[in-house]
Amino acid sequence: MILGLLATVGWALGLILLVFSIACGLYIISEWTEESPRQTRKAIQISVYVVDVLHVLTLLDGISWWRVLVSVGINHVYTLNLKTFPVVNLTSAGFLGSCILAITNHFMWFFYFIGHLGFPFGQVCAFMFFCVWMLPISLFISLMPVESSLPNTNAGDSKKTRQNMFKAAFQRFRRSDEQVLHVE
Repeated sequence: MILGLLATVGWALGLILLVFSIACGLYIISEWTEESPRQTRKAIQISVYVVDVLHVLTLLDGISWWRVLVSVGINHVYTLNLKTFPVVNLTSAGFLGSCILAITNHFMWFFYFIGHLGFPFGQVCAFMFFCVWMLPISLFISLMPVESSLPNTNAGDSKKTRQNMFKAAFQRFRRSDEQVLHVE
């Protein structure tokens, strides 16, 4: 009974530390991308071609060829966001289309692997990370919206500043924590 409770607490703490580590890693990556957007843009462009090659190689394992073609097409729609990289208009057709297509791509592959249970779980996770999630996550972390389009900015302020989307969300969360701490 006690060992079971300790194991549960250990798993919970491990999960919390894992999530915290991932958040810290994403924050550091967003710092790097903000400091060198030209290199980040080049890295994302190269990543698109690497993911295309990975998709083609998965055909050797019997993956659905038409899903591979759709997924490769979706990856190239993501590159529309690189035209104005790292600044993004959150209401542009390219950004909204990329968001919808990222969700569509995820569910297309999710339902494919649900119907084809012959693939080991580790292979499915690796495919989903490298071929489905890597490009949208890298674009999300590195895109910088015009700050006046964010909900917490003053409407009368005409000065437009750029800030990384992940950092903006993290700082907003930090500000709300600081306000709670100062109230008490």
